[in-house]
Amino acid sequence: MRHYYTNEPYKGAEAIIVAMDIGTTQTAVSLAHFFPGIKTQIRMVTLWPKGKHDNVMKIPSLVSYQKGKVKACGAEAVRDLEEQPQNVACWFKLHLHPAAMATPNSQRFEIPPLPIGVTIERVYADFMRYLLKNTQQFFEATVHNGKEIWGRVRDTIVIVLATPNGWELREQSTLRKAAIKASLVTEGNADQLLQFVTEAEASVHYALANQSDEWLKEDTKFAVVDCGGSTIDTTIYQCTSIDPLRLNEACPSECIQAGGIFVDREIEKMLKERLLGSSFDDPEIIRDTVKFFEDEVKPYFDGIMAEFNFKIGSVTDNDPSREINKGQIAVCGEDLKRAFDAVIDRIIESCFEPLTSKVKYVLLVGGFAESPYVRRVLQNIMDPKGIQTIVAGDYSMKAAAGGAMIGRTKQLVIARAVKATFGGCVRQNYDKKLHSGRKNAAQPYPDGKMRVDGAFHVWVKKGAILLGTLAHKLSYHVAWDAVSTSRSELVNRLGTTEVEVFAWEGDDCPIWCKDERGVVLNGMRHICTLNANLSALAGGLQIKDGPRGTKFYRVDYDVCIYFGGTQLHAKLQWKEKGLFCEGPVTVIPSVA
Repeated sequence: MRHYYTNEPYKGAEAIIVAMDIGTTQTAVSLAHFFPGIKTQIRMVTLWPKGKHDNVMKIPSLVSYQKGKVKACGAEAVRDLEEQPQNVACWFKLHLHPAAMATPNSQRFEIPPLPIGVTIERVYADFMRYLLKNTQQFFEATVHNGKEIWGRVRDTIVIVLATPNGWELREQSTLRKAAIKASLVTEGNADQLLQFVTEAEASVHYALANQSDEWLKEDTKFAVVDCGGSTIDTTIYQCTSIDPLRLNEACPSECIQAGGIFVDREIEKMLKERLLGSSFDDPEIIRDTVKFFEDEVKPYFDGIMAEFNFKIGSVTDNDPSREINKGQIAVCGEDLKRAFDAVIDRIIESCFEPLTSKVKYVLLVGGFAESPYVRRVLQNIMDPKGIQTIVAGDYSMKAAAGGAMIGRTKQLVIARAVKATFGGCVRQNYDKKLHSGRKNAAQPYPDGKMRVDGAFHVWVKKGAILLGTLAHKLSYHVAWDAVSTSRSELVNRLGTTEVEVFAWEGDDCPIWCKDERGVVLNGMRHICTLNANLSALAGGLQIKDGPRGTKFYRVDYDVCIYFGGTQLHAKLQWKEKGLFCEGPVTVIPSVA
């Protein structure tokens, strides 16, 4: 990746931003030092322990453990993976993938287990700590007065994490806890210093910064297909301005569980079937042979050669019945094609229809898209449809790591599409037309109105295009009967006030999120629960007059929603007689 510069000298306060792309098999880190009056330079971290040579831009995503403690990370953990794989967290990113990303084939995919007693949060924390430590050493070794500068701004360093399109609150919450545990940020400043960007959006920034953009005109629609190690992310953009360059998401992004590691597993399955019952039917031998394929064949396979030789065992090993000669096993090109096609078919299935109807160009990025065979197959499919494929990649680096930093500084994407319909589970006024199916469930509320539980109140609809930062306030209230509710009970109830947040993936807007028993309906996904301890308000509440002489307590509150960047933030605000209390900020990933 060539150095990327902003157009104007920086005018803000001094700062350092570190962007991490922790992939399934490979990880990369970029950083930038912002100093007043100087044009900001984005650089990849290229000094890592035990690298084969300097200037390596990505390292293996590995963490090895010994007796419950971290032993090694990155390239230093490769030998442990070969000798004691049960002690190494390998492909650990797969443990965070939500079920919604899985395809029928990937659901049968066996994820390597984590070392005994090690959680996924612990692995990410240990690996993040390792990444930041080496990033600091790289900065101090390559920047004049680097040690002094790092020490000066260490407590305000912004960490940007690139994540798949399909990762939402659960996944971001795990990464947030890991970042705090790793001391990248603190509990108090995580909301300001820890940021997320989707891998697809990071990749579009990288692609546009490193490719000729003569094809890009105003109103042009194009797609970015990010083919990673374990996910395929597809996002469609529309160019709204050339000078300055501005992009809008044209529709909700897609993300499926597929990618380069699934080809490795197809090769592993093929080898197991072929070597069954032989002296080579050994997990370690097969693992080493798959590793040879991954390093020496997969990046360069073009589908043209009729046969390949994989290293297997030693030079003295022979088995003519299985085409093994002098430690090499012959594998025909058609078998390799089938392994690749099993994954390419999933890519086509997930993105072919929206691409062919909406775009003129497709930018291919990500490590799996570096495969000449993958490029050729996708080009052969897109060309007859009049879609031009543009390859934007560099096998020596990870596009998302550099793109995450470019996105943080350039901010080309100014509008994003909501991926699902989000709303709250509420007790709604009974409407005989709308709620006729639950007439018997309607009950009088302390404020005198007939209400039904389990209703879905829409906050933002799927597919809505949000421009820039949007703030929206929704007014709600809760009430309790003043006669049957004691002050102590009121304090207890205010201490556990909450609003459940749900997402609906369909294109319609459902009426309900729960059935009459309070069970969440199929297809309705619980995102989080906004809550706060508001017991301090109890002393200021006044008894209000209800219908027919009833008395009740009432608390009015707002759910405040803020759309900005790649996340939706929501918080609760209560107001009563001049008293004010705000619930904790909760991140709801609604836009990618």
